[in-house]
Amino acid sequence: MKTRRQAIRSALAAATVPLAAAQQQHQHQEPLSQIQNVKKTPKFFGADEMKTLARVVDLIIPRTDTPGAADAQVHFIIDGNARARTSFGAAMRSGLTSLNGEARKKDGKAFVELSETEQIALLTLFMNEQGASRASFFKMVKDATIDGYYSTQEGLKTELGWNANTFLKEFPGCTHPEHQV
Repeated sequence: MKTRRQAIRSALAAATVPLAAAQQQHQHQEPLSQIQNVKKTPKFFGADEMKTLARVVDLIIPRTDTPGAADAQVHFIIDGNARARTSFGAAMRSGLTSLNGEARKKDGKAFVELSETEQIALLTLFMNEQGASRASFFKMVKDATIDGYYSTQEGLKTELGWNANTFLKEFPGCTHPEHQV
């Protein structure tokens, strides 16, 4: 029977072999800049759904002096989440279909073909609909956009200036006057 110390040593020895192999493999990977330039393909949504989703995320977090959600490829993050979580994917697909259906009622145009003002008005309609699936869709896509954006380099590093190696003595929180309590 092994002592606790012997068991720990055996476990550590077994763990160091895969760790060393992983580190060696990591050294031979493509640079991140080359990986990011690879053309992405949707995993769950169709091409038209992706165009609509890209436009929606861009309206939620538009480009300013920092990249917007579409620049950060958030629609592909949402697409990956939709593939991984089928109930989320089904709800997103239903919401995108509803959004395009509502857009077509007026002039027969898809959501992406509307003017920006019309797109914002339609999303506002969805957002303000009380207790309906449209409001749930808007909340879901908004939350997914925010979560996705702030998990990217554009959101974390470019917009927030986050650096994992920075020590903060304190964190003051939001400094916008309208958010102060």
